[in-house]
Amino acid sequence: MERQALYAAPSGRQAQTAPHPTLASVAADGAVFDALYIRRPRRWLAGILLAYLVAACLFATKTPPWQAPDEPAHYNYIAHIAAGYGLPQLQMGDFDKAYMDRLLRSRFAPELSIQKLRYESYQPPLYYLLATPIFWLTGGDLIALRLFGVFIGMGTILLVYRCLALVFPGKHLLSVGATAFTALLPMHVAMSAAVNNDGLAELLLMASMLVLLTWMKVEYQAREPAALQGQERRLLLLGILLGMGLLTKIYAYLFTPMALVVIVAVLRLWRRVGPKPSWRALLKPLAQVAVPAVVLGLPFWIRNLLLYGFWDVLGLQRHDQVVVGQARTGEWIAYHGWVAYGERAFGFTFKSFWGVFGWMGVFMDDRVYTALLLFSGVIFMGVLWATVRLISGGPDTDMDRFQVGVLILFGLFLLAVGLGYLGYNLKFVQHQGRYFFWGLLPISTVVALGWREVLQPLQGVITGFLAAVLAGGLALMGYLNGDIDGWTVLSISLIALGLLLQPLLLAGTHRLLVIRWLPQSIQAWWNRPAVATALGALRCLAWSLPFLFLWALDLLAPYLYIVPQLSG
Repeated sequence: MERQALYAAPSGRQAQTAPHPTLASVAADGAVFDALYIRRPRRWLAGILLAYLVAACLFATKTPPWQAPDEPAHYNYIAHIAAGYGLPQLQMGDFDKAYMDRLLRSRFAPELSIQKLRYESYQPPLYYLLATPIFWLTGGDLIALRLFGVFIGMGTILLVYRCLALVFPGKHLLSVGATAFTALLPMHVAMSAAVNNDGLAELLLMASMLVLLTWMKVEYQAREPAALQGQERRLLLLGILLGMGLLTKIYAYLFTPMALVVIVAVLRLWRRVGPKPSWRALLKPLAQVAVPAVVLGLPFWIRNLLLYGFWDVLGLQRHDQVVVGQARTGEWIAYHGWVAYGERAFGFTFKSFWGVFGWMGVFMDDRVYTALLLFSGVIFMGVLWATVRLISGGPDTDMDRFQVGVLILFGLFLLAVGLGYLGYNLKFVQHQGRYFFWGLLPISTVVALGWREVLQPLQGVITGFLAAVLAGGLALMGYLNGDIDGWTVLSISLIALGLLLQPLLLAGTHRLLVIRWLPQSIQAWWNRPAVATALGALRCLAWSLPFLFLWALDLLAPYLYIVPQLSG
């Protein structure tokens, strides 16, 4: 889309007779709408990667040693391999709750050894094997191992962008927005800059998703057999990536069955070349994925069976026996009650998703969480608008059948993430938002989709009006009660004002109805090149504000919260 097509001012009789697009048609023309905000997505991607690199390196270097969740235990796993002892075995005594509490109280005083913390020894070995050469080259330097995680995180960010650019070509607000959210989410940056196997698990799952989405798109677009060339290789590659994931973290064990179900559904519902495959014919593509995955995982499973006993393929039963003293859900509820448990579950999960640092003990200012909660509310409204348009179909929606199918897949992905989180918390009290990060691809897509939706003129104005009503109601109730929450009212008011005014940033682009009643002279002023350029810059700034806020938190958190509270 050329600049002239977007910004050319109407002139003469042609301009007077040209029909004005409706707000619905403007919203449905997704590629044009996104181009009003982002023209060169790869430049944005480069900027996002640079911003992530700065923030992640800051976390890696400023976070005091061992002040990241389970970092000493992950480090000891690598050290065990580097010392030539092979893979470690999880044993009783590897989790000493009293000693851990002492370490935390002393802020990991240098005279206290971390070698007793070996409770991650049941984890699959791939990350630790890859990190061992770095341990050798640097003499076990903690910062070097953290920077290895930062490097892995860059790969994950690139894969998020590639996945969404594949599914939503031209919809840059989705691909770039989701990438920015993944890259700049403070807690995710902090975990990427720590020693753990989460980052590699995310990388492999993102790579698996890219292969699966590519395979799905070919199946959807194919109209003749020649178009299906390479599909078997893609399934084999998917199986290899899933097998590597099985050797990295338990998340892959939740994702793999979902991938197999998607393959069956696509072949039965989408394939348009030849007859619909029979259930027996489906065994071949399923085997092309399952066999490589099983072959890669089998040696590790056999080892665990020999070490930990029959059926304990992943060492989870041994883990439950070892972590004596870790809070159990049933005991916690019996002591504190369901109400306290519910408050902790929702409140702590929300805060720790955005950022609770150290060993889940370093919180940001409450006003930060309030702002993030309000942003989440805006995203929720945007997702509602997007869902309504999606259900309405054309011309209200700008999603094709393939994109709708991917969104359904993302919904299943989110369901798997939620069930995994719920299942873990049925046993232990682990309300840590970081356990959602293996689902950041669908989560970040939801965030980008919701934010994109409230930038649409009509949806944004209605959402802004509702926010203004909420701000007024809170202010009135606070006044009557003599206790006005000024920060919350101010934050909601600013959000409402921004959403109510944001359609003006689109003036001169689609001849929106919002300015049709203005005199021709004023409309012509909107279409001046200088004004159009300024509005374009303001649009970029308006869209970027949430991500700039997250980046500011990334840069400030080490200095405002982590170092003051965790340094010895």
